[in-house]
Amino acid sequence: MSESRSGDVLVFIGHASAHGSTRRIAERIARCLETDGHRTVLRSLERTTDLPDCDAAVLGSAVHGGRWLPEAVGFVRRNADALARRPLWLFDVSLVGERSSAFPAPVARGLRRLKTRSATEVPDALSAAVTPVGRHDFAGAVAPVHWPATGRLVFRLMGGRYGEHTDWDEVDGWAAAIAAGISGRYAG
Repeated sequence: MSESRSGDVLVFIGHASAHGSTRRIAERIARCLETDGHRTVLRSLERTTDLPDCDAAVLGSAVHGGRWLPEAVGFVRRNADALARRPLWLFDVSLVGERSSAFPAPVARGLRRLKTRSATEVPDALSAAVTPVGRHDFAGAVAPVHWPATGRLVFRLMGGRYGEHTDWDEVDGWAAAIAAGISGRYAG
């Protein structure tokens, strides 16, 4: 890729969403990058096989059972070489983000500690192939229909609250950091 002005930079934003939270966060990131003067291509990773010709990429996936959704993992696996040659940002969407959560603060703190000690949401084999510039965890929305009966019981026993838990200011701040990173890299 050659040097270009920030307005000439094309950013691919791919998302794998189970119930819509990851898609909504990806859409918000795209709007923020466009407001900053970048061009974006926004696509579902379920419907996208190959990485389009782009200067940078932002990929996000819902996290279920501590793992990215299979379509996101498959996309990274198929495109690892191409992703390794561009600036890449990754984000996860689950019940516990870096600043917000579906759980009360003490439970959320404990879950964050467990998360940092557990296997990464992007499988280790993929982590070796792609090195993101940045990574962020966001909380998403949760509804009773997202869980089987036993899951709903455990969720409530842990003090979980249904509803939208995404901190949109946090999303905007992270998107602004991405925009600044892209602009700095391609300033010319």
